[in-house]
Amino acid sequence: MQRKIYDKLVKWKEDSNGKTALLIDGARRVGKSYIVEEFAKNNYKSYIMIDFNRAPLEIKNLFDLYLDDLDNLLELFEN
Repeated sequence: MQRKIYDKLVKWKEDSNGKTALLIDGARRVGKSYIVEEFAKNNYKSYIMIDFNRAPLEIKNLFDLYLDDLDNLLELFEN
């Protein structure tokens, strides 16, 4: 399933060169999670995808605690 947004994701990856984060927001059940996961599988050797609608409270709380310290936040996810 190819979507127009896929090309925009590829452009974001090229333009940001790993220096910016990406937040996908939009209507429910239109394929956001699907296209992001396909993009990640095809463009990265590893990735972390967090769906805040499904994430447990412990994960959501980590973002509150470490929002100003993203290096440590990412380390927590790697372990």
